[in-house]
Amino acid sequence: MSDSDSDCFNVPLKEQEEWEDVTPIPQEEEANTVCPIAYTDEYSDMMGYLRAVMAKCEVSQRALDLTGRVIKVNPGHYTVWMYRKKLVEELGTDSESELDWVTEISEIHHKNYQLWHYREALISRLLDPKTVEDLTQDQLVGHPAIRRELLFASNAIDGDSKNFHAWSYRQWIVRTYGIWDQELVFIETMINEDVRNNSAWNQRYFVLIGDGRGKSASEPDPPLEDSLADREIDYAIEKIILAPNNECPWSYITGLLLRHAPKKLYTTLLPKIQELAAAGSDYAACIASTAMYWSTLVDIYECQAKALPDQASALLDIARDACDLLASDHDPMRNRYWDFRKSQLTMSK
Repeated sequence: MSDSDSDCFNVPLKEQEEWEDVTPIPQEEEANTVCPIAYTDEYSDMMGYLRAVMAKCEVSQRALDLTGRVIKVNPGHYTVWMYRKKLVEELGTDSESELDWVTEISEIHHKNYQLWHYREALISRLLDPKTVEDLTQDQLVGHPAIRRELLFASNAIDGDSKNFHAWSYRQWIVRTYGIWDQELVFIETMINEDVRNNSAWNQRYFVLIGDGRGKSASEPDPPLEDSLADREIDYAIEKIILAPNNECPWSYITGLLLRHAPKKLYTTLLPKIQELAAAGSDYAACIASTAMYWSTLVDIYECQAKALPDQASALLDIARDACDLLASDHDPMRNRYWDFRKSQLTMSK
C-alpha cells in the first residue's frame, strides 16, 4: 500500500490482510486520568499498529506508508517524523518523490515545525553541501535542487509574508549552500513590495552579517566595513522617507550600527536624520513627529556618550530630553517606559 492508495486509506488496519501479523500496542493511560485525550477510533487504530512496528524497529514499506497516514492526521507528532526519516534512509526511498509528498503535506500544514526540518534533512541527503563547495553562487542558484527549494520557500512567503518557518528555511538554504549575495536580490524585491515587512528586514540583516558565518557565541560581533555601513544607511534613509512611521528601517539601521559600526551612528546616521527633520526640509513635519526619530536619537546619543566620556554629560542630557518628548508628545502610550529609559541614561563608572 502507498500513501496515495485511497482505496485502503480509510479501511481500519485491523481489517487489512497486510497487518494480520502485527498485534497493535494500545495507548498507555491511567484508569482515572483527569483529562483523557479524545482520540478518534481511526487515529487510535493507526497509532496502535505504529507503536508495534516501532517497538520492533521494523523497516518496511508498510511502516513508511503508515507514518504517512499518521502524519496526515497529526503532523505535529515529531517521533513519527523521526521514524519516517529513518525508514526513508534505510529503505533508500527516492528523495524527489519524498519531497513531492512533503510538498503535498505543506499545502495544508505550512506552519509545522517538523515538516520544515524534515525537508532540510531530505535536501541534505539529495544534495550534500560538500559536493557543491567548488561551485560559484550563480551556479548554485541555478542548480535544480536549490532553485526548486528557493521557489518552494518563496511561494510559502508569498502566501504569508510573515511565515517564520519559510524565512528560517531560506536562511538554512542560504547558510548551508553559501548563496549570500543572491539572497540580497530577493530581499530587496520583498522590501520593495512591502516596506513594512519586518521579516524581510530581518533577512537582510541575516544576509549582511552572514549569521556570524562561523562565529562562536563568545566572539565579538564582526565589524562592518565603512562602505557597507554607508550603503545600508542610505538604503534605510531611502525607505524611511517612503514611510516615516514605519518602524522597520529605523530599527534595522539602529540595531545594525549599534552592533557592528557604532561610530557610524553619530558620525553618519545622526546628521542625515537631523537633516530630514530640520525646518525647511520637505520631510520635516512627518519625520520630527514620529516616535522612531526620537527613540533613535536616544540610542545614538547614549552610544556617543559611551564613546566620548568627556562629552557624556551633555550628550546624555540631550538623550533625556528626547525621552521627555517621547513620554509627553510622541509616544505617550508608553510614557512609563520612556521614564524608565530616561532613568537608565547615566554616566558609566
